[in-house]
Amino acid sequence: MRKSFEALLEGAVTICRWGILVAFSILVGVVVIQVLGRLPGFPSPAWTEEVARFCLVWVVAFCCGIALLQGDLVNVDMFVTPLPEKARRVVERLVDLIVVAFSLSIMRGAWDYVLGSVGERARSLDVPMVAVYVVMLIIPISLTFFSIARLLGYARVKTTEGE
Repeated sequence: MRKSFEALLEGAVTICRWGILVAFSILVGVVVIQVLGRLPGFPSPAWTEEVARFCLVWVVAFCCGIALLQGDLVNVDMFVTPLPEKARRVVERLVDLIVVAFSLSIMRGAWDYVLGSVGERARSLDVPMVAVYVVMLIIPISLTFFSIARLLGYARVKTTEGE
């Protein structure tokens, strides 16, 4: 069972990393087109702004789970850092449980939001908006999965060399 979960976790991390790479690469490409479009004679299509916005949303969706797994999300260091190691671990576990509970509680609304977008199309691209709005479902699923991984001891917290 443990090996299966480890394989699932590695697969999820790999998908997220590739998703970040693809979304960020597209983002860089369309921003370059936008910048070049400021030069005389170089056209800047209207769709580049919309694609850039969508890519930013996708980058966030793919980053949030990995950031949570690595302990890189925003937290209140002033509260947690001074605690003894045992108390810090208890607080971190409690936070992971809260994240799981919150993420599970918003999943139904996220699902309804995605379903409500079926049939809508992006204005300048004429692509289905469900491709963008599905992010609202991916984020709570990702946060739930990676929080559970942390609770099971798979956190990948980075340490500095001096510690």
